[in-house]
Amino acid sequence: SSHFWAQAPATQAVGVRARAVQPCALSKAKHPRKAMAACGVAACGCETTGPGVMTYVGGGGSYTTETTYKYVGRGAGEFSYVTPKTTNCMLFVVPGILVLVLIIVVILILGPTTTTTTPKPEGPPGDCLLWGDPHVETFDHGFPNFYEEGEYWVVKSPMVWVQARYLATPFTNGLSATHQIAVGGPFLNGHKIVVGPMENGQITMDGNPVLTTFPSQLTDPACGVTLSYNGEGKLVDNAQGHLEKHIVHMDLPLQVHLQVMRWANHLNVRVTMTPREGGQDGSCGNFNGNVIDDSTAAIKSRIGGQRVPVSDLLFHAAAPVGPGGQHVTVADCAQQKREHAMKICKE
Repeated sequence: SSHFWAQAPATQAVGVRARAVQPCALSKAKHPRKAMAACGVAACGCETTGPGVMTYVGGGGSYTTETTYKYVGRGAGEFSYVTPKTTNCMLFVVPGILVLVLIIVVILILGPTTTTTTPKPEGPPGDCLLWGDPHVETFDHGFPNFYEEGEYWVVKSPMVWVQARYLATPFTNGLSATHQIAVGGPFLNGHKIVVGPMENGQITMDGNPVLTTFPSQLTDPACGVTLSYNGEGKLVDNAQGHLEKHIVHMDLPLQVHLQVMRWANHLNVRVTMTPREGGQDGSCGNFNGNVIDDSTAAIKSRIGGQRVPVSDLLFHAAAPVGPGGQHVTVADCAQQKREHAMKICKE
């Protein structure tokens, strides 16, 4: 038997056509010249573009050349072209467009949302107290006094409005006391809460009586208002500590809280709130941390000495007051005239 083998070129530059002369070896060839001729034809001195590949098929046999095919693109030949699988993008695009259209329709139906700019707080909360005829302790701990009758600002700020109606009572020797308190303004979205004394007043919201039983509670989530009416709470003036307590608690937006103590014919009030951007003024002062400008004269010169104009009034109407700003009651009428008037009413 004869054995032949071929030695591949040692090196070949990538991408460069190489001319490789492959040496031939003979071992025990029966016909050396024929073998050399065959080898020369197969490998020696031939021009090639790459190394030859031979596979050994066993002793006593010969070498066979294997051809390896690599698919490099669509063309003519024995190989069929297989189309790659594709994803149908429309399956995702169409539902996405439908969702977007639905969102736009919902926005158009609901309409644009409106935002309200709320003045930011400029300090910690404080208390303002009103009691008696009427005495006031301002947020900055000043102690002004107001004796005139009528409606006056307790707190006037861009968002929060609190007004008081001061009227004389038979127990204050003609001096005014807090007869009613009213709360409103933009922070309540136009709603108004008014509280009066036990004998000749009531509790109303937007003109309608509320908290008509004792104790009772009212919650209005739409405007962020919670009203409670009970006997709990700390009194502003301990002089009435022996009497049964009837206190209205107002929990309002912007951290505004009021406690209104209802007595027979007057009120005591505690107002708790934070100073806010834009400032404020009224009987409770300007809440600027300076007690000096919370004197009676200073507050009157700014705002406290002027009755609330009808256009800004939270009460249904202005209280009638007599000459000199004094509220005239039946007690101010002479005895003879009073008896005559009562006789006419009975006829």
